[in-house]
Amino acid sequence: MKNTFKFFAIVAIVFSSTSCDDIEDLADVNFSTSINEEFTLHIDQNQENINETIVLSIDNEDTHDYLDKIEDITITKFSYNIIDFIGDEEGSIDVIFLVDGVSLIQESFIVKEVNDNLIIFEITDTNKLNAIASALKNNHQISATISGSTIAINDTMDFKVAVTIDLSIVANPL
Repeated sequence: MKNTFKFFAIVAIVFSSTSCDDIEDLADVNFSTSINEEFTLHIDQNQENINETIVLSIDNEDTHDYLDKIEDITITKFSYNIIDFIGDEEGSIDVIFLVDGVSLIQESFIVKEVNDNLIIFEITDTNKLNAIASALKNNHQISATISGSTIAINDTMDFKVAVTIDLSIVANPL
């Protein structure tokens, strides 16, 4: 009987020292998801400027049930690359990649070389990634823009810019 009393006393002390926040933290759901979108670009021969925007949303089958319950988003990787290139083999672009109007990176390259060499550009600025994560948490979407100049002298160019954002998400369904 003494041992039973000690057991219940210990259990009572443990539960009384556990706050509601600790119990809610136990209900946190941690999962990963990715945002995958593409810019589809057609560059006319001699075209000089491009300015294309796409929407990147976290509303997908992984996150949909948790959208209003997300507590934290961490971007584990933000990258883009050129795919499906056809056209002027010497065509080049000089572009700025922006998210919600904030410049992330500026690149100049020959498009076919980047496509053929499977070059992946990665955004690594922690402050900018944290700002993007915050915008995704609060608004569930961001606008991504590619803006700049192009040179396609010998032919037109058609290609896609594939954008991938890998996310780690903490949500609490309570």
